[in-house]
Amino acid sequence: MIIVTSRETIDLSGQDRDRIALSLQHLFRNLYERHEIVQEVLIDGIVFREGYREYLLENTERVRRVEIRTVPAEEWVGEIAQELKGYLPRVINALDSISELFYGEMNEDDWTYFGQLTEGISWVMQSVQVIRHHLERVGKNADLLAVLIGFEIDLTAQLSELSRELESGDHTAVGDRIKYEFPPLFQNLLDQLAG
Repeated sequence: MIIVTSRETIDLSGQDRDRIALSLQHLFRNLYERHEIVQEVLIDGIVFREGYREYLLENTERVRRVEIRTVPAEEWVGEIAQELKGYLPRVINALDSISELFYGEMNEDDWTYFGQLTEGISWVMQSVQVIRHHLERVGKNADLLAVLIGFEIDLTAQLSELSRELESGDHTAVGDRIKYEFPPLFQNLLDQLAG
């Protein structure tokens, strides 16, 4: 097995499974410490974006060539922040329109729209967590870090209340929360990212 990264080529041919596992662990730890994010792994020409470690360990005898493609963490996080800035206005608009659905009788399509909104909110939260984790690791931008931590805490509290209101069937309270409590959180996040 030959492993190629942007900085080195490692020949693990003839090594036993335990040695290969140890070498892979060491390689991925070094990439992490150098703030490189694995975007994809080509294993004998097949692209993997996840599950590549398990595949490599299960197929140590068959795999010939592994190419690990990385991107600097700073660049990757910058792209996520840009996507987030472009996506937040759409979430804010959706909060206003979808909240109105809860003031009437909800039909199947309405619940589908609400499901899409919750997926969007989940993506925002995941993106914020990635950016926060990166800032904590590199020790940069304490002001933005504080905003991100506050956003996570506030959104988690709002989502908890929303869940409680959904379980109790109080659709008016759900509509009010989506319309009045969520937008300021997302707008503040957008303002801080844009500033």
